[in-house]
This record gives sequence, C-alpha cells and structure tokens, in this order.
Amino acid sequence: MSNLPNENSPSKANPFSSPLLVNRLLTEGSGKETRHFEFCLKDSGMEYLPGDSLGVLPTNCSEVVADLLNAVGLTGEEQVEAGDRSMSLSDALSGYFACTVLSKMQIKKFNQIAQSDQLGELLEVANKEALMEFMWGRELIDLFLEFPQSGMDAETFISFLRPMAPRLYSIASSLSAHPDEVHLTVAVVRYEGYGRKRKGVCSSYLAERVGESIPCYLHPNKNFKLPEDGNLPIIMVGPGTGIAPFRAFIEERKTNGASGRNWLFFGDRSQSTDYLYGEELDAYKRDGVLNELDLAWSRDQEEKIYVQNKMMEKKAELWSWLQDGAIFYVCGDAHRMAKDVDQALKRIVAEEGSMSEEDALAWVKGMQRERRYLKDVY
Repeated sequence: MSNLPNENSPSKANPFSSPLLVNRLLTEGSGKETRHFEFCLKDSGMEYLPGDSLGVLPTNCSEVVADLLNAVGLTGEEQVEAGDRSMSLSDALSGYFACTVLSKMQIKKFNQIAQSDQLGELLEVANKEALMEFMWGRELIDLFLEFPQSGMDAETFISFLRPMAPRLYSIASSLSAHPDEVHLTVAVVRYEGYGRKRKGVCSSYLAERVGESIPCYLHPNKNFKLPEDGNLPIIMVGPGTGIAPFRAFIEERKTNGASGRNWLFFGDRSQSTDYLYGEELDAYKRDGVLNELDLAWSRDQEEKIYVQNKMMEKKAELWSWLQDGAIFYVCGDAHRMAKDVDQALKRIVAEEGSMSEEDALAWVKGMQRERRYLKDVY
C-alpha cells in the first residue's frame, strides 16, 4: 500500500468530510479526559500507513466567538476578508481565524494601539521570562478584557489574528485491521484560568461531536514507520496518548502476521482510570502478540514510576533486543518524557554495553543514523 497523496487526495485546502462514527471516553473516573474517535473514510480515497497522522480542521466554539466579539465591541455582522473570501466577521472567527492562542507578535501589534506601559515593559528583550509568564494561561480575549479598547473596527481587529492551523493527531489504527476507518486517541484540554473556563480548540471540538462530518486529511510521516522486514523486533515507548501509533503498529503486525517480537512500554497516572486500551493490550499480551508489556503508573504508589524507570528495570533484556537489531520508537511528550527516555536509553547502552558515556552517545547516534531510533514527539 502506498500512502503518497495524489493530486485528487483530500488535503488541507480540500479536506474530506468524514463522518465521526465513535466518540468514546477512555478514562472514566480520571482527572484527565482522553477519548477514542473513529472516523469513516469510505469513498475518500484516503490510504494511510501506521505512523501517519490525521489533520483535523476544527471550528471555534460559538461561545468563544461570542465572548470575543463582546470583548472587542463588535457585532460579528461586519464584512471582512478571510483568505480570498469575503464573509461576516462572525463566520471568519468561527472557521477561519485562530481565536484563542496568544503570541508575542499579537501583543506587540495590540500595544501599538493600546500604548500600555505594562505591555511595553513586558515586550522589552530583558523581560522575556516575565512575558512568557504573562502569556501562560491567557488567550487573545484576555488582552481585550484587561486592556479595553473602544471603537476598534473589524479590519483592525482581524489584523491581530492568524489563520487557524489544522491539528495533527497520530493515527491509532491500522487500515488493514479497520478498512475504511481511521482512529484517533485524543487528550481533551479543559481548564480554568483568569476566572474563565478554557478548552482546547480541536480536542473539545471533537469531544462535543458524534455523527457529524469532520473535515480532515492525511498527513504522511515517512520518518515514523514500521520496518519493511516483519521479522525485526520493535520496542515501543508511548505513555499517555503516545500509545496511539503503537496501537496501529501492533494491529498492523498482527494482521499481517509479522513474526518479529513486540515490546511496549506504557504509562500514565493510575491503572484503574488511565490504562488506555487496557483490555486490548492485556489480550495482546495473553495471545503472544505483545511479547513484553511493561506498565508504569505514576500515582498508584508513593514513589512515582515512569516508563524510563521500567526501561532501567529491564535494561539487560532491552540491551539484548537492541543487539538483535530491534528498532526503538518513542511517541508522546517532547519536553520531559522523550528526554528522560533518551537519557535512560544512553545509560542502558553504557552500562549493559560496558561503554564510556562518550561511546554510548556515539552508539545511540548510530542507531539514529540507521533509522533504528525513531521519534514522534510533540
């Protein structure tokens, strides 16, 4: 199967309207909301491979649009240019412009009108950390609520805005196992900040729908693929929603009868509420599809345990798999998890391979050059 798009394939500019078939909560009783979505691809012509992503084009929540218009002092009926089309400001805010995320450039442009001493001070080079702290948890609407501007026209207002970007999600299914379907695993963002309830634009857009058609397109990822040789072993590290592509990998290997061994490291807060696809994974382990399944729960005991801790516990076996040519995959949080896993991997190579720190680093770099150490992190 090829996943190279042709000129008629759905794209960001010409998405496919895919019926949302299933919207299921995976984390009943958890402090986090993670959902499983299934979309119908029938008649779309879309073919994907495990490791690819799905681009979703959301619309902004009607309450967010109404609140923003009210804060700016506009009705929404004003006509504006959005891309190459003329439409009402309300429609433009709903489907074309990003209305929530606040950037330094927006603050800078806003302050050319507001002339706020406070914002001016934050924008000084020396106050980079203070600016980041100011932006944390704030949205565009907060600028207008905290620094009210009267008489702003629609054209000036949209000059602060950027086009809304699609959201890319790692695909959580194998097309071989689920013909005409694509599945996603999505952490839904909801929080309170500065006296207002906030939510992620795309994650909440999906969470609040079922049965509707969702504009989407495929985004191939040639740098995160299963090996062509199904005999090779693979090691997958994917805590939280990082499980998504590995669910696809496991389904693909099972469906195609690949003989290579499979090892998954998964983790989250609590096994009772956050074991994403737990029944599936346990069944794969019982049936021998997963040769190894190591689970790390950070809040089920006094000491926090993470996937990198489980790697260290199994360092001798992990090193043996690497010696056998295993491909090592990591998916999930780039800021902490992926760095911690990387450090654990280098430590395992040094300790089990009896190498110096410098030689272990070179060995891991060799894995990367040989495409045996692959990451899908965000």
